[in-house]
Amino acid sequence: MTSDGTTTMAGHNDFGRFVVLSLTFGCCSIVFYVFTQQDVIIHKFAKSYLVTITHSSNETQFTGKNNYKISEKPLKLQNISTNSINNYVTMNFKGRLGNEIFEYASLYGIARHNHMIPVVHDKFRLKRIFKISLTSVKPVANIKRFKEAKACAFDEKAFVLNKKYNWTLSGYLQSWKYFIDYSDDIRKELRFQNAIQAQAVQKFNEIVKATNVTDKNKLTYIAVHVRRGDMLHDKPTVRLGYTTANVSYVNNAMSWFKKKYPSAFFIFASDDIAWCKANFNKPNTAFITQRNSAEIDMAILSQCNHSIITTGTYGWWSAWLSGGQTIYYKDFPRKGSGLDRLFDAKTYFPPNWIAMSHL
Repeated sequence: MTSDGTTTMAGHNDFGRFVVLSLTFGCCSIVFYVFTQQDVIIHKFAKSYLVTITHSSNETQFTGKNNYKISEKPLKLQNISTNSINNYVTMNFKGRLGNEIFEYASLYGIARHNHMIPVVHDKFRLKRIFKISLTSVKPVANIKRFKEAKACAFDEKAFVLNKKYNWTLSGYLQSWKYFIDYSDDIRKELRFQNAIQAQAVQKFNEIVKATNVTDKNKLTYIAVHVRRGDMLHDKPTVRLGYTTANVSYVNNAMSWFKKKYPSAFFIFASDDIAWCKANFNKPNTAFITQRNSAEIDMAILSQCNHSIITTGTYGWWSAWLSGGQTIYYKDFPRKGSGLDRLFDAKTYFPPNWIAMSHL
């Protein structure tokens, strides 16, 4: 109390300053913790990713006919030091099975090329189908979006992402060049779940048995995927430039395989199986006529030795998983169409695949 009866405010002012400083210090501490935890979360995930992704060695292929072998060594992010990993890459997945597999494989390859961590959502649909080992981390800030320049062409800018940011990829990323350097890893990731594998084994055997084959082990199996449906009847799709292969193309491709492999046996899958049966019903052919899920049919086709495909990403991946020789339809997309301007055949079709026309 002063001499004029007023109360001094010094004590209150000091207390107020103390409160303000305390709150400021607390906020700064929280910001610093969140910033540092971004790297902690990523590094913890990277450490786990580098050492814990292993695969069982007691699994076998459906028929033993595949033209590749999957190593059972632990899957690792080779040539990447844990200390150098500070960012992650994820993907806005869209489309059906073939599209999503392209997006997943490209996500993996792009992340690896950029020395970043590929992550997917815990409820990612392909995890139900394949033995996907990637998981998710808690979302962090500082996210940039990368969108490909063209829908069906390799974009080299995907390999030079700025390492100051985390990235979300957008687009279809339909090019083998995004992931070819990590093909062995992708094959490990795209092994079918046991339940799907078991169903495919059973159905594959039933299909062959129904044709009265005496010794199925002496045959060379050729998967034939024919897509018609929307590419034939959906007007906007046709106007965009999508095309369908005709009888002549499929016959030419089958003849090529029969000359090379006298024991060739063809297994057809299609969204128009009636059309296939009407045009290719011969003693050395069989047809998947049951209404299976998309993944079951792909699992059956991928166990053949070689492949004939028409159009679409579903056939593309069935052939890639088979690992043998592949003949693809050369006359796609329609020349001069809108899709043709977005399409680069050299980066869409692997260079060892065989282009064939309907002529």
